Order: sequence, then C-alpha cells, then structure tokens
Amino acid sequence: MKALIFNSGLGRRMGSLTEKNPKCMVKLYNGETIFERQIRILNECGIKDFVITVGPFKEQVLEAATKFPDANFTFVSNDNYAKTNYIVSMHLASRYFDDDFLVLHGDLVFNKNLIIKLLNSKPKAVCLYNDNKELPAKDFKGRFKNGLLKEVAIDLFDNDSYAFQPFYKLDKETLNKWGDQVTEFVTNDFVTVYAENALNEITDQLEIAGMNYKDDYIEEIDDELDYFRVSNEIRYFDYSEQEIIETDNYREELMRILTKSMTQRVFVVSGKSYEKDISKLLSERNVEHQIFDSFAPNPDYHDIILGLHEFKKADTNLIISIGGGSAMDVAKSIKAFSSVKNGTDFLDHGYEFSNIKHIAIPTTAGTGSESTTFAVIYDNGDKKSITHDSVLPDIAILDYNLLKTLPDYQKKSTMLDALCQSIESIWSKRANESSKKDAEQSIEIIHNNYQKYLMNDKKALRNMLYAANLSGKAINISKTTLPHAMSYKLASRYKISHGHAVALSLPYVWELLIQDGRCVSDLDRIAKAFRRDNTTEALAVFKAMYEELKLGNPVCKDNNMIEDMVNAVNMDRLNNTPLKVTNEMLRAIYSKILE
Repeated sequence: MKALIFNSGLGRRMGSLTEKNPKCMVKLYNGETIFERQIRILNECGIKDFVITVGPFKEQVLEAATKFPDANFTFVSNDNYAKTNYIVSMHLASRYFDDDFLVLHGDLVFNKNLIIKLLNSKPKAVCLYNDNKELPAKDFKGRFKNGLLKEVAIDLFDNDSYAFQPFYKLDKETLNKWGDQVTEFVTNDFVTVYAENALNEITDQLEIAGMNYKDDYIEEIDDELDYFRVSNEIRYFDYSEQEIIETDNYREELMRILTKSMTQRVFVVSGKSYEKDISKLLSERNVEHQIFDSFAPNPDYHDIILGLHEFKKADTNLIISIGGGSAMDVAKSIKAFSSVKNGTDFLDHGYEFSNIKHIAIPTTAGTGSESTTFAVIYDNGDKKSITHDSVLPDIAILDYNLLKTLPDYQKKSTMLDALCQSIESIWSKRANESSKKDAEQSIEIIHNNYQKYLMNDKKALRNMLYAANLSGKAINISKTTLPHAMSYKLASRYKISHGHAVALSLPYVWELLIQDGRCVSDLDRIAKAFRRDNTTEALAVFKAMYEELKLGNPVCKDNNMIEDMVNAVNMDRLNNTPLKVTNEMLRAIYSKILE
C-alpha cells in the first residue's frame, strides 16, 4: 500500500497563512504542519512509499520530507498549477499507479484511528462519508446506493447523499481505471474540473464501498476559519488516542515495544528508586542506554538544561521516563527544549513539534502526568509551566505493582492530588463533556478504593492507578483552578507534598462555589460521583476522607508569611476558576488553613 497526496494547489482562501508557503505547510496548533502530520500518521500506520504532487513553493515540501528518513518519496510537479485543478496533478501522477494506494487531498487533517480502520477495512476500494453530519453547503457530498459510491459533487442534497471527504483506499485496478478516465478528461482539455468529475463517469463500473467516519475525525482546511477550528478540534482526538497499556509487568511491555520498534539506544529519565532496575533490564536485553537522574523532587530549570545536554550526547530519538511526576516532567521538558534551535533561554522560546518518542511509566498514582501536555519545573524558586501538545507521551505503561512499595505519606498525598484534580476539573471553566466524564469516573473509583489501596489490595492498586490516569486526562483539557494555584507556595513553605497542599485549600474553595451558586450543575455532578444526593453531603465526604488520612494542617500565626503566600499566587492563572478571586479571598483561605 502506497499513498498519493495532492499538494499542488494555491490555497487562495487561506489569506496570510499561505502568502509564503503552500497550504500543506501551514502549522497546526501543535507546531506540526498539515503535511508533516499526514506523513507521520500514515508512516506510523505502515505506509512507507509516497507519491506527492507539488506546485507553488514545492521546495518547502521537499525539505519537509527529509524529516522522514524511513519513507520513500516520489514528487510530481504540476508546473501549470495556477490554471488547472488537481485533475491534472492526478494525470501526471498516474504513471506511478503500480500498487494499491491511499488517495487524499493535502489539506485534510485526520486522527490516527481513522487510518487504522480504513487500512483494516475489508473492501478493496473504500471512500469516507458521515451520515451524522449536516450536509455542507460548499464541500463535497457523496451519493450512495446499496453502500456503494455513485457520485461525488458539491451540489448533492438528496436523501441518499452524505457529507464526504476526498480520502480513498483503492486497489490497483480501481485506481488505474480512475486514472485512465482522468487522462481522457485532460486529453480533451477538461483541466479545471475535479478529478471526481472523471470518477463519476465510471462509478457504475467500480465497487467503491462507503465507510462511515462519524466516530472519527477528518476535515479539510479551506480558509482561515477552518484552520482555527480544525487546529483546536483535532488536539482532543490526539489526546484520546494516546496508547495506554495496563499491565502487571512493565518490563515485558517495555521490551515488547522496543523490540517492535527495533530501538537499540534509549535515554532514560529515572527516579533514583528505579535506576538500577531499568538499567539491569535494558542491559540484559542488550539495549544501549543512558540514565539521567540528576534532578530534584521539584525539578529546576538547570536540571533540565543538564538533562538536555546529556540527551543530545546520547544520540537517540526515544525517551523512557520511570518515576513520579517529577521524572515525567523532566522528560517532557527535555523533549520540549530539544525542539528549540539555538536557544539560550529555553523558557522564552516557542516550542516546535518533536518526533522524539516518549514512553512514560508512572510509579505513583497521583498527577496523571503520563497523559498530560504540560510539565512543571522551577526557575529560581518560581513555578514555570512547559506546555505543548507534542510533549504528551506517546505511550503510558500503567503497572500497579510499582505502587506497592510507596511510603504511606506519598500514597495518601498522591491519591489526594488525583482526587483534587478531578474535582477541580469538573468545575473548571475550560472543562468539556469528555473531561467531566473522565473526572467523574476518577472520583468514583478513588472514593470506592482508597481504603483498600492503602492496604495494598491488588485490585485497588490497579483501580487507583487507572483513576489517577483519568484525572490526568481530565486536567489536561480543563487545566487547574484556584486550589492548585494556592498549593505551590504552601507546599514549598511548609515542606509538605503537592497533593497534601491542594487538599488543604480545596474544601474552602468548594464552600465558596456553593455560596456563589453559579456552577450548580457541575457541583451536582461531583456529588453524583461521590454517590451523594447534594454537593454539601459530597463536601462532607471529602472532609471525612481527609480526616481519616490523619495528615493534619500546618500552623502559622505570622500574618507576614500569609501575606507572602497571597502575593505569590499567580492571579493570571486563575481564569479557569468560576469565581472572581481576590486577595481578600486568598487571605481568608490561607488563614483558615493555618489557624
């Protein structure tokens, strides 16, 4: 199977986005161009050979292709791109139709699972339609009869017509029949119509089955509004398609992945507790590796710079992180910093998409960092967030056995962190239905399992690790709110864990939200997750859980110290909180915590 991609158009409707580049080289929000995203996903799904038609700024497309050394490219130039449609490009490319092909337009953005389904579909020839989508006014529709494609056009609005995307899986025979008809059109000077006009002439001779993509994502980018919408929408599919592996033996799963990818050299970011174990495993399997563990529990910017230097020396394209949230934050930051060219201050640069692969193996059930697109590090004591879509680990391996030896305090505090993240995620102003469902499930699992979890019950360990992962997925979309913003200085000042600090302020914020009355439905969802009739009862359950853990509160009677903590809260980070946050509010909460 090969792929034919049409990239020879002008992209006139894209405005300033295509003044100096072809449409396919427009960067999505994750820093990856449309072209690079298409090639990456198709390549990961087993496509190694590509025929690419090019037109304006073709040198940019050729340069981008060099980022994929494992792929083979044949470029077909349509020098008359300004006066012809892509039917001419298909005619020029038809001499390469020597295999089965995926045929697609270069402005399509799609999720990976769609390609997997398309490649695994049984019919030899397949096209994509959506019967759950309103018929677009100015885009392709497909007419079907008995499940087979009969016509593709813009002006179809009948009951047998559906939203359609120009992406096909075609066997060699079907593709060549279409190609022959395209050549006949071009020979007769029909060069400004769609290639589908030629296809419509012979659909009765072909059997192109329709595949409904209503559960997946594929959209074309025609103009600037499409660009902003699609860039935002596709990221949620990318988040949801992260590979999560639940296991009772991370060693076997890790080696299975490395063997499948034929990886011979890796860079490992490890908490000190697991350095010997991971090193022994890789040595026994003859995998060359370098371990980096020179970072603090709250990683410092200079730790990351040291790690980046070691990573570049290791000369590999794969990072494994094993440990708590700190190990994963270090690995994510190294990946983000590695995309910065000639940077002296990596915190002040925009990050690019990175093809470095990252396998994350959490050893705590807390932050869910293995499924988030951000990392927390510190610079001269100040918290800094490294945020970019491409730092989401490619694979997360969840092995509940790694939780068994956690110290009691760490178990309790990380569990509280996951619980608080999920609660905050539901009331966050940035939450969506997907994040709320993950958060609700996480709350319910934690509430039902926390007691047995603390006793190392096997099932509860597995459930808690899964719940923590769900909390990470939820907070990845919704981001944190006021309790998290208040926790950082509280944790560093009193030398308590992050999860412990968040749990101290959360019930007071919860009470303020009850009084405020603006997010009643969200508070009701939280109550339902706790299996309680109302939010007041749910809050009481949270408080009782905290008391049961016997973690206590720090004490402070120094008003100057409280004032320092109030001033340390970054007010710009509180836009997600459904309250108007004031210094008076912060002062009152800190005072109640520390009285």
